[in-house]
Amino acid sequence: MPMRRSLLIGIVAVVAVVAGALLYVTVFTPNDDNRTAENEGPERAYSGIEAEIKRDTVCEVLVDLGCVRYSDTVVKNIRLVNKTDAPIALLDYQTTCRCTWLTLPNSAIAPNDYADIELTFDSRGEFGSIGNFLSIATSNESVEVVVWMSADIE
Repeated sequence: MPMRRSLLIGIVAVVAVVAGALLYVTVFTPNDDNRTAENEGPERAYSGIEAEIKRDTVCEVLVDLGCVRYSDTVVKNIRLVNKTDAPIALLDYQTTCRCTWLTLPNSAIAPNDYADIELTFDSRGEFGSIGNFLSIATSNESVEVVVWMSADIE
């Protein structure tokens, strides 16, 4: 009788361990079928400024910061989508003003993928309506990216 009881306890313990392991895998392992459109690839919804990079055209990004208080720093995110058939690296940029700068991605943008860049504007020393131009050098000479930024300093 004690041997049967030990065997029964052993079987129950094994079943409990297996059931627990299955429950853990089901609950804590990400499931690709549960992804939403918001979490998928370059097509996902984006509420910031978005522009497409295409071959043999100028990708112009217009950033209107609106009214900015004097001495405030404003940051805007820009998503660039690579619509070419080759990876595009954003190498460097030139700007018309030291009050505006970009944070560029460290790696190339794959075809049909995107990269987010960050535009930062520091209004200290600026007055009235201003406009700045930023030219981004790319790894492909047939691809140009420019950013036009405007703001009204209060």
